[in-house]
Amino acid sequence: MDLEYTKVDLQNATKRLGLNEQILKSLVKSFLESDMFIKAEEAFNKHDLEAAKIAIHSIKGTSINLGLVGMNKLAIDIETKIKEESYLDFDLLSLLKEVWKNIEI
Repeated sequence: MDLEYTKVDLQNATKRLGLNEQILKSLVKSFLESDMFIKAEEAFNKHDLEAAKIAIHSIKGTSINLGLVGMNKLAIDIETKIKEESYLDFDLLSLLKEVWKNIEI
């Protein structure tokens, strides 16, 4: 796995959101424990392009707001394939799953 995808930028996220680092870390932990990835995975497994697009878009937006810049880049790549090619890239989804498990804050 490319370590670039696990990159976290808490400093810029704390400035952008006006939060202290401890609160931001708590939000990141809650995000990573949420069912957002499960919803994306379920949509992929059902070959539901619209639900997959919505789930990945949510991951994309939340990840950048929380400073998970690497995850955000990967979500952008997945979303682009869905929007422009109507293609569910299961390899990228598997990579996202690995990234999700390996984010360290």
